[in-house]
Amino acid sequence: MGQKINPLGFRLGTTQSHHSLWFAQPKKYSEGLQEDKKIRDCIKNYVQKNTRLSSGVEGIARIEIQKRLDLIQVIIYMGFPK
Repeated sequence: MGQKINPLGFRLGTTQSHHSLWFAQPKKYSEGLQEDKKIRDCIKNYVQKNTRLSSGVEGIARIEIQKRLDLIQVIIYMGFPK
């Protein structure tokens, strides 16, 4: 039997890009991950609460987070209308 790998992890960097683009010192890395999770959860909850079923939008396809020293840029890719 062959070794099973995660297809997304295998393709990162070659055919797909990361969903978070930032660098942190090793001691601050876990704080950055927690901050990313809070941002993603907040956006997903907001979209779920404020989109109507009759609006015809499929939902969020992907959320990218880019962090710099004094700026956090969030790019939201929404689904296409039905």
